[in-house]
Amino acid sequence: MSHALELHYGVGVLRRLGVTACAMVIAACASAPADVGAPSRAPVTPPGSVAATAATADPTNSTSSTSSTSTTVVTTTTLPPRTLTLIAGGDVLNEGWVDQAGRTAAGPGQRFDFVPLFAPVAPIIGAADLAICHAELPIGRPDQSSGVYGRSDFGGNLLLAPFEIAPALAATGFDRCSTASNHAYDLGAAGIESTLDALDAAGISHVGTARTEDEARTPLVDIAGVAVGHLSFTKNWNTVPPAGWMLRRATSATALADEVDLLRAQGAEIVVVSLHVGKELLTGPTDADRQFVEELIAAAPIDLVLMHGPHVVQPYEFVGSTPVYWSLGNFVSGMGRPGTGRYEDLRTLDGLLASVRFTERADGSFEADPQAVLICNEQQSRVVRAPIRELAAEAAGQLPQRLRDELEACIDRTRSVEPDIG
Repeated sequence: MSHALELHYGVGVLRRLGVTACAMVIAACASAPADVGAPSRAPVTPPGSVAATAATADPTNSTSSTSSTSTTVVTTTTLPPRTLTLIAGGDVLNEGWVDQAGRTAAGPGQRFDFVPLFAPVAPIIGAADLAICHAELPIGRPDQSSGVYGRSDFGGNLLLAPFEIAPALAATGFDRCSTASNHAYDLGAAGIESTLDALDAAGISHVGTARTEDEARTPLVDIAGVAVGHLSFTKNWNTVPPAGWMLRRATSATALADEVDLLRAQGAEIVVVSLHVGKELLTGPTDADRQFVEELIAAAPIDLVLMHGPHVVQPYEFVGSTPVYWSLGNFVSGMGRPGTGRYEDLRTLDGLLASVRFTERADGSFEADPQAVLICNEQQSRVVRAPIRELAAEAAGQLPQRLRDELEACIDRTRSVEPDIG
């Protein structure tokens, strides 16, 4: 797990230029001391190699045994390609059953403790270089009550998650959250401010909403020595949207592609786009959403697309050379229980962790190898589990039969939509 640091210029841009310090300043290289130029990775080296220049007056190291003049020695060392591992989860929804589970787990002096709910999947998430969550709801202040804050004019509840969800996500291993969603403006500008304050306090970086226009300018982040650009947009909203910079809205594929191009111009070597869409409980993307993503990928170089909002798992596939997870489902939610209306659908208990390994090519670009880790919420406790991995590691009879049945049902539901899960 690597925490994000702001970058203003990408390492790979200079690497792809194939320029060395010695090529720029030949005279200085010829007179450099002998210990300057030990092979090392630097932003001014061409992809896959470094050039080291040293001068010596030792005649035994010169090209002629009768000359004592200094000789420039150039060595080239091949470097292994850089790699980056990324994990991204689905929607984080602190609805009633989730908050109730957090209250039950809380110790003396605590309002909520969500860390135990996520503990079974924390090793998977924490092992990634970059782990991204999707905070669908605004997050409140430490002294603010969570729950329902009325009804939207467009339908649906206006919701607020408790402050304690942010440190729980950090403890689970998440480094960054996308925050653009239909619920992001449920409590107006105050809700956006409290959300980002909570994430900042937990040490989680964020993108998609902003407290100021300057904050809305997306910086690059340095992850494992790779310059990563991450954008977050929503295609729908529950309330009249605020100024454009406060909540990033996907109004057109062209406008979003311009944002991607800006990140590339700043030096982004990998670009990830998180997109929240509006149609729920479908087994695949709508024609309109598919067309939007296809137009976006055709218009701008994007390495990964992560989709949120349907609350159920949808397949993942390549669009061109870009992996697209059409819906990661829910990471945690209060759905899949009696009394939740159409959200009683048991598929809402399920989600995917997008697991992507990026490997540097010879030209400095990155190839993506995507996989999907199945997760599901226990219906009663809301504990988040990775059923395939947990059942494979189980000693005989270790799990209660009730839990085994839930995990196997989760696997069966998801395999009918996306067979390639682990």
